[in-house]
Amino acid sequence: MLGSTLAGASGAGTVGIIGGSEFAAGVLAVLTAPITLLVAAGTAVTVGGVEAGCYFVDERITEKEGVLAILMQAALTSNEDYFKLFDVSGEEAAETGAVSRVRIPDEDGVYRFYEVENLYIVNGELLHRDWFFNTSLGNIAATLVAQP
Repeated sequence: MLGSTLAGASGAGTVGIIGGSEFAAGVLAVLTAPITLLVAAGTAVTVGGVEAGCYFVDERITEKEGVLAILMQAALTSNEDYFKLFDVSGEEAAETGAVSRVRIPDEDGVYRFYEVENLYIVNGELLHRDWFFNTSLGNIAATLVAQP
């Protein structure tokens, strides 16, 4: 780009002037390369910072009581073939430590049970805490309305 600019500026029509401007364009390209690299690095850091900032803006519901309230509301209107909330009895809660569970079928149609204490919601997506990658159980939407 610099070569064509210099060639255009010196392009009075003689080949010698255009040929001589190639050296100047090469020198300018070498001199401006570090500036271009610094600008690119600064842009990469800025974009990375914006992406990291978006992590903290996500709507997260991680407390068991909040998640349970939303799951109870969703269970009122959901099809039990796809989502069912089980309240565990006191005896079973004493044995296993789980208060409530949800049943959701996987891709093969096999029902999987997930304890509510291991669930959380991020931007309307129900997730299960696992060892490596957390399992996405699907999108969930519920509205909590205060009773008069």
